[in-house]
Amino acid sequence: MKKLKSLYWVLISLCITTTFISCEKDIPEDWSEVINLYVDAELGEYRPWGHPEDAEPLDGLKIKERKDADWEVIPIDGIIGFSYVEGNEYFIEVEKTHLANPPADASNISYTLIRIISVH
Repeated sequence: MKKLKSLYWVLISLCITTTFISCEKDIPEDWSEVINLYVDAELGEYRPWGHPEDAEPLDGLKIKERKDADWEVIPIDGIIGFSYVEGNEYFIEVEKTHLANPPADASNISYTLIRIISVH
């Protein structure tokens, strides 16, 4: 009977340990990549999540990853470390971070400036 109780507690401990280990693997993680972005010389209209439809849109940066892609508009301060001057086109290198658990009212992507490759 004592051996059976010992075996029972070993099995329970093993199940609990396995559960914690398997749960730990399910936690999503942020991941990053280094990419180049085109930033347009003109600002675009940006409507953040929850922005009233009848309110004026905010100014945003028009960006794209490829020359032949459509422009995407992000917040004017959407690239950390980047100071935008309207009228200039930029080609920049950034770290693009994919956020596993972004805030409910924000993008799941963040950008950090690495360097400005060219300005026109």
